[in-house]
Amino acid sequence: MDKKNLLTKRVKSTVYGLSSVVIMLIVFAIFAVLNMFQGISFLSPSNLSTILNQASFLVIVGIAQAIVILMGGINLSIGSVMALTTVMWGDMLLKTSEVNPLIPAAMVILTAAAIGYISGLLITKLRITPYIATFAVMYACRGLAWVYLRNRVIYGVNQAFRDLLVGRLFRVAGFNVTMPMLIALIALLAFFLILRGTTLGRKWYFTGANPTAARFSGINTDRMINIAYTVSSALAGFAGLMYMARLNSTEPGLAGDTHFEAITVSLIGGFAMAGGYGNIWGVAGGAIVVYTIQSGMNMLRLPGELQALINGVLIIFAVYLNQTLSKKKMELDNDLSDARMAQRQHSMLKEGASR
Repeated sequence: MDKKNLLTKRVKSTVYGLSSVVIMLIVFAIFAVLNMFQGISFLSPSNLSTILNQASFLVIVGIAQAIVILMGGINLSIGSVMALTTVMWGDMLLKTSEVNPLIPAAMVILTAAAIGYISGLLITKLRITPYIATFAVMYACRGLAWVYLRNRVIYGVNQAFRDLLVGRLFRVAGFNVTMPMLIALIALLAFFLILRGTTLGRKWYFTGANPTAARFSGINTDRMINIAYTVSSALAGFAGLMYMARLNSTEPGLAGDTHFEAITVSLIGGFAMAGGYGNIWGVAGGAIVVYTIQSGMNMLRLPGELQALINGVLIIFAVYLNQTLSKKKMELDNDLSDARMAQRQHSMLKEGASR
């Protein structure tokens, strides 16, 4: 492969790797133009800060879903785990409670992690498919939440706790920087380092890409799956705390469709359902795309039925485009890898001949 062709493929691979950014810009452009005809400034600093703030909540659940999708699985219990854990410990997070809010917050996350570990055991020990296992856990958690709280609503969350999770940090030229934005950024950085810079992350990628080869290479794939589902569910518990702080309440119906939103965010973000491929930063792009679509249609004041139709069509388009670009990137990366190996072999042969 000549240098010019090699450079072209590298550039294309880089561009395809930014597929989430491309989709995000397309969606922004569409709604900016449509709202402009209505005399609305869709790209105003205040509206952009609102979009990023709301998208930050989806980033957390998106990461929770992306981890298990990376393993070739799925977690349908995210929303119900958010509901059950906040319902169980929510009374201790109220203004009237004398308990330090950090204690019930920790219990929410630990309870969620335990539920995730049970999901992992159902998959690894009982050999139930991830879809069925987490589907069953979803119904069990949602049912337990209703049995535990019945028709009551937990309302009036500790204000200091709310400020910690959903408060505003500062304002710059009309743009509000908030705690959810900071939390989402920290989560993205943390999981980027885990996935790219640790043995655990590399084992997750390898297990998702080829579980049989991973097993034969000495990786305890069942353990990797259990850890992934435990971490995924723990993140769901933390997301539940954020949603509870935002709404100033919680109840058994909390986050009813969040697992679907998490799947959408992950797929738009470039994660492959087959497992073994995905960049955690794509989750941020996916979350922004999903909420931009919702925000854009709300600003256009479209009827709810029409919003649902358009939302579905746009999400299908976004997922299809991202999956197509991601597939092309994988093909180019394979070609570049083969080219590097060929160059290395050529260099070794050249050195051998010179001796």
